[in-house]
Amino acid sequence: VGSPLTQICIRAPWWPPSFAMLRSATRLLPRAAAGVAVAAAWSASRSHDQALCQLEVKGIETCVNGLPTTNPQGRALYGDGFLHLIKGATKKQYEAGEYFFRKGDRAQLFFVILSGEASVIDEDTSTVVDVLGPGCIFGESALLNNRDDRVRTLSARTGCEVLTVPKEALYKELRLARPELPTFPSREELVLAFIQMVVPSEAKYTRRVQFGEYIFRQGNRGDPALYIVNAGDFEVLHQEPHLAEVKVSSLGRGECFGYVSLLSENPFNPKRFTVRCTSRLGKGEILSINGADFHRLLDHSQVVSSLMSELKRTRDELNYSAMAKFGANKIHNWRGC
Repeated sequence: VGSPLTQICIRAPWWPPSFAMLRSATRLLPRAAAGVAVAAAWSASRSHDQALCQLEVKGIETCVNGLPTTNPQGRALYGDGFLHLIKGATKKQYEAGEYFFRKGDRAQLFFVILSGEASVIDEDTSTVVDVLGPGCIFGESALLNNRDDRVRTLSARTGCEVLTVPKEALYKELRLARPELPTFPSREELVLAFIQMVVPSEAKYTRRVQFGEYIFRQGNRGDPALYIVNAGDFEVLHQEPHLAEVKVSSLGRGECFGYVSLLSENPFNPKRFTVRCTSRLGKGEILSINGADFHRLLDHSQVVSSLMSELKRTRDELNYSAMAKFGANKIHNWRGC
């Protein structure tokens, strides 16, 4: 668990406002005031997110209580892999002020909040840097970052009921979600497998593509989505007025794209890039995840938010560098890929 999600990645205005957007204001406040601001933002946004949180928690509890994971309520909000994972989870109660874990503790579990609120504490400054509520996932950051210890402290802000899931069960389910994971997967590979496991089946679509086929073209409009390359090779292209089309980057299995548009102010703007399959041997395969479920997961998992923000910065730098090399020094109305 780290700093507020929106210190890393502010949710786009096109998505319904929530606590994540209100938290962004704390970036500009002194550390001493951050905890007060976070608590105030949490209270102000609770009514907006309450209905969705109740649906999420109810969907989780139907699985934990022994009902089949095929129940429509759970499957509408979560993937089968995640529902199977939490079906074997353990419920635990925490009193207000009790620690879930402290900085430096061994990372053995991740948690899902069923009721109550949890505080993320920076022990170096003894300040609350984030508040988590029902439906939020925490503790997964260390596990998906291949860390053995915790980097932050979490305590119960109120009485809490949570689900605890051991890391061995998480890793097993991640490999079922993405069987092609290598023996020693990277952080990006683990997080993308986590995304694929958590989002509901209805939000995912697998598309097979041939050599030369386009995923989308520059100037296209369409529903925003996160794309994960399951197989094959792809290239990212851009064309400035009166200049030849240039290749700005390549994509291979296990990489993703589409997040730059998703994190922009208006992802429905025309695409500024073209993505095309370049696999001559065999077919390419793309997994697409709709933008609504992508943003819901951003709100619930800090490690997903952090990775997407880092990938966006890297992609921006790579694209700018490549286009500068070919003489396209400036892109009007930059939106990314």
